[in-house]
Amino acid sequence: MQVYEAHGVRFEYPDGWELSVDDSDDQIAVTVEGPGTAFWTMSLISERPPAEEIIGSALQCFEDEYGEIDVYESDERICLLPTVGLNLDLISLDIVSKVALRACETDEFSIFSMFQISEVEFDEFGAALQAMNASLTWDADDGDVSDGDPFEFDNLFGGQE
Repeated sequence: MQVYEAHGVRFEYPDGWELSVDDSDDQIAVTVEGPGTAFWTMSLISERPPAEEIIGSALQCFEDEYGEIDVYESDERICLLPTVGLNLDLISLDIVSKVALRACETDEFSIFSMFQISEVEFDEFGAALQAMNASLTWDADDGDVSDGDPFEFDNLFGGQE
């Protein structure tokens, strides 16, 4: 397991997955790419747009890009905060991809997380993507870190890397 800890956030991700950071004036985006089609991204948006607006914009992008899309609401939390969340099934050229969109607001920024993976790879790598959301915490101005549910990331892979 690897740990990313910067910009007031912390999360765990699998060994061997590639992490990249894009830091601009108003947004920090951290992306973790796994094998195949699996990727997870988290953005910290300093302008603090409402979570509903973030998810609405993301959904609109997917609707513009894909012909067939199934949308399901989610109440999954990130950083122990209530989120606006959607799960999507995208269909393109008879290939189904799964997408999870989550957004919440803090006193400092809005947090947006998203993962995407093909349905055929979901059984193998989907739990790792969900685990990144579950392990995501943020450090509030008062120094308290939001603690997600205790989580044994290594157990996802039976101790194997």
